[in-house]
Amino acid sequence: MKTKLPLLMLIAMPILGFGQSNAKRAVHQPNVKKIATASTLAPAKFPLAYCTPALDCTDGDLITNVTFGTINNTTTCGTAGYNDFTATSTQVTTGTAMPMSVTVGNGYFERVSVWVDLNKNEIFEANEKLSTNDGPLGTSGNNGDIGLGGGTNAGTALTGNITIPTGTVAGSYRMRIMVIATGTNNPAPSDPCQTGNFGEAEDYTLVVPATGCLNATNGQWPSATFTPNCNGSPANITTAAYLNEYSKVNVTSGVPYTFSTSNASYFITISDEAGTTSLAAGVGSVTWTPTASGVVRFYSHLDNTCGGGNTIHSRIIKCGTPPPPAVNCADFKVPSNNRENGGFFGGSTAQRLAIDLPVNSSALTVYGIEPIVAGTATSFSFKIYNDSGDLPGTELATRTGTIVGSTVTGNAFGYDFIKYTVAFDTPLNLAANTKYWIEVVSDAVAWESTTANKLGSFDVFLNSNTAGAWTHGTSEYVFNLICNSLGVNDLNKAGFSYHPNPVKDYLTITSKKAVESVYIYNGAGQKVHTSVKLVDGKINMSKMAPGVYLVNAILSDGTNQSFKVIKQ
Repeated sequence: MKTKLPLLMLIAMPILGFGQSNAKRAVHQPNVKKIATASTLAPAKFPLAYCTPALDCTDGDLITNVTFGTINNTTTCGTAGYNDFTATSTQVTTGTAMPMSVTVGNGYFERVSVWVDLNKNEIFEANEKLSTNDGPLGTSGNNGDIGLGGGTNAGTALTGNITIPTGTVAGSYRMRIMVIATGTNNPAPSDPCQTGNFGEAEDYTLVVPATGCLNATNGQWPSATFTPNCNGSPANITTAAYLNEYSKVNVTSGVPYTFSTSNASYFITISDEAGTTSLAAGVGSVTWTPTASGVVRFYSHLDNTCGGGNTIHSRIIKCGTPPPPAVNCADFKVPSNNRENGGFFGGSTAQRLAIDLPVNSSALTVYGIEPIVAGTATSFSFKIYNDSGDLPGTELATRTGTIVGSTVTGNAFGYDFIKYTVAFDTPLNLAANTKYWIEVVSDAVAWESTTANKLGSFDVFLNSNTAGAWTHGTSEYVFNLICNSLGVNDLNKAGFSYHPNPVKDYLTITSKKAVESVYIYNGAGQKVHTSVKLVDGKINMSKMAPGVYLVNAILSDGTNQSFKVIKQ
């Protein structure tokens, strides 16, 4: 768990309808229609790629509705008697007879066949014809079809069962449904690629879900159901997850979700809220789109044998679209939300804090940063990393900061919140179309954070509770990048200067604006000297112990000027 300001203490981590026009396009007699016979339905050879039938569905020999699983698709005659509905899918349960209803038009006695490409070779083979009427495929009571219907009775619903064989591996499979005008004494179509007959074909997608692990000897953690923000950034459901355990998550229909853990080898299962049906499963991460809003379980196990133990890790979820990256240096900023919260620097958890800088098509040169922190700071330093899976990766550079200004923005949690202007010792050059991470190290108490404003990904932290791994938080730290050259000399540009540095006796301060008061802090952040006003523009530091001090001068316009001096 990341330690936040309101706690002021360290905390251990422990988702039937059909219609058809009554108008006939042509008047015909049944005996003049071309009828598919057994001799005309011999299987055809075709190249490796799904064939496209060419049929005539303009005379009533068509599919007007398919209902199967969650599919309930009402359609009209497709071009050349074919419709590609492979974007429409349903999950199936292997080894189980699932009912199918195919509504046909008012053609000349229709029979329906169904194929599923079980071996994924892009060929609908004879043994992949799975439609049944009155018995399992291959038995004496099966005639291999769903039928007989049509004739003068428009809207006939032909029904039967489809069984995906037990042992079919998880994945997506193409299903073809074909209606053909056969007459009363001919079998259902056996050629999924036929042309020239009266009829129609439609293709759909069937999904065999992964077999997941639904055991949870460690129960549920956390006890509350998690609701993701869906802003395109990963969010930690918990950083104290055990194996053989689950979290509950609110999901929204139609929104893609990516579930992952901090260990890429762990096995993930997503199930219904009751934990009785596996909806998706996989190793490392699972992307799944719910067809209904609600609550799901997010399980983590050691592997697909469903093992586990009390190994601490994070369960992570991501959904939604991230905001566009900043377009220039000035856009790299996160405004305050009235001192909403903050993350501790260091402390007993040795907490480290970092933010991302998603650079777009224009390279940037950065001269410093303005963070808002809680408590007085005397030092800042920075580590710059590349991006590795939306987390800090390899360290690329370091920078030392020089405080060249400060402004108190308010008070909260018993601390002054101060915006420091910090110049890098060397400008930082950031390449175009590259994401960086910058870690901020300071002797301030904490870095102000907000959940109301965000740039790029959420902040990351690393402490003794995260097992040495960077982990996403649920907020963003408040800062501005400095895009123009800035340094100690900028104090002179503002009509403010000081000397000497190092100082032995008297420190002289010169300012165009009146200096109302001066505060001096030692290296521990303790206030050691206050002067209501300068005496001849000087501060007597002769009796102070040698060391580094932070001098904070408050000017008549309310602004602050802060700088470090060395006392000899």
